[in-house]
Amino acid sequence: MIDLDGTLVDSEYLHFESTAAVLATRGVIIDRTQYEMYVGWDERACWLSLNERFGLDFDPDVAVLKRTHAYVELLRGRRLDVLPGAPELLAWAHERGLPMAVVSSLPHDQIDASLAAANLDRYLPLRRSGHDDVPPGRGKPAPDVYLAAAAALGVDPRDCFACEDSPTGMRSARAAGCYVIGIPCVSHPTADVSAADMICGSLADVMSFLRECTA
Repeated sequence: MIDLDGTLVDSEYLHFESTAAVLATRGVIIDRTQYEMYVGWDERACWLSLNERFGLDFDPDVAVLKRTHAYVELLRGRRLDVLPGAPELLAWAHERGLPMAVVSSLPHDQIDASLAAANLDRYLPLRRSGHDDVPPGRGKPAPDVYLAAAAALGVDPRDCFACEDSPTGMRSARAAGCYVIGIPCVSHPTADVSAADMICGSLADVMSFLRECTA
């Protein structure tokens, strides 16, 4: 199982830009440093925190819809950069029939748009969203979205590898019982990945590790 933003694709800057665009409608200007803490967060929790932080009164569900619209518009006509090793790992696993799923905090509309823009959608038809597929308030770092993905794959989460780049995602995967592989993201390399069972420099290193495991 694999996280999307910062793990498969380099899209965090678009999430920042779309969040900033929605905040700007209320006169709030946010910079990348202020946004950094929200990487990997559940969408509703993010907007509740932003409300408190800046004295706003966004309905979280409405804010998510607005940000999703802004994100999809920013992606329109763009090709999203994939992170090192991603296409090769997914093609290798796909050829061998290894079960895979994207496990993301994002709404499905954002997940689908990102995978299509990165030309990775054909490898990952199974997608689980911490916004749409679990009860409100049970997104990452709660384990629910990883448990939902494992159930959809028909596997025990304790038999799964989970690739994550954020501390929030790692806590979610670990709580579900997965073996957690931490991969520092190029866009926020200072994120703490020490909670992982194993740290890899890229998805290319993950593929080398999995080759050894399946040899």
